[in-house]
Amino acid sequence: MRRPAPAQARWFYALRPDPDAALRLGALATRLAASLGGRPLAADDIHLTLVFVGERLVADEAVLAGALAGLASTWPALALTRLGRFGRGLYWAGPAHPQGAPDGNAPPWPAALAGQLQQRLRAAGIAFDERPLHLHATLLRGARSSVGPRPETFADALPIIPARWTLALGCSGSGSTPQRRYRWRP
Repeated sequence: MRRPAPAQARWFYALRPDPDAALRLGALATRLAASLGGRPLAADDIHLTLVFVGERLVADEAVLAGALAGLASTWPALALTRLGRFGRGLYWAGPAHPQGAPDGNAPPWPAALAGQLQQRLRAAGIAFDERPLHLHATLLRGARSSVGPRPETFADALPIIPARWTLALGCSGSGSTPQRRYRWRP
């Protein structure tokens, strides 16, 4: 008799916008879907990924949450001022300078926070995606057409400036539903 494989999930560390900003981003996602098709993210699922860890056992949650110990749980305003798309079907909102511009036009704290999390993960021997940080909040997946309204068409919905961001550990795959893709642990 085969034992079932241990439950796994896809883990990441992210900044979640305050509830009012999340609702505004969710409304923008719904508006994009009405124009382009696809699956809009629910307001509760919208976030800025800082570090993507990837597939790990669900039982690793406590170890992964330990990387948050001692870090501030809330962070200041960071304006989402532009829309963009990746590939053919993913639309996002993000700051003017997604890596944190040294010219003073964007706060450097998101990149510094991501660096702190990466250091903690390395020290714990936990592998993660090493690609450079590109802050964005996914709004729409699976848009049916890469031809359609350009992101600028929806610029009237921006800027969206969350009053605060909350740092959280998120995962998908464990308990995900069509209405709620991610599970969060502050």
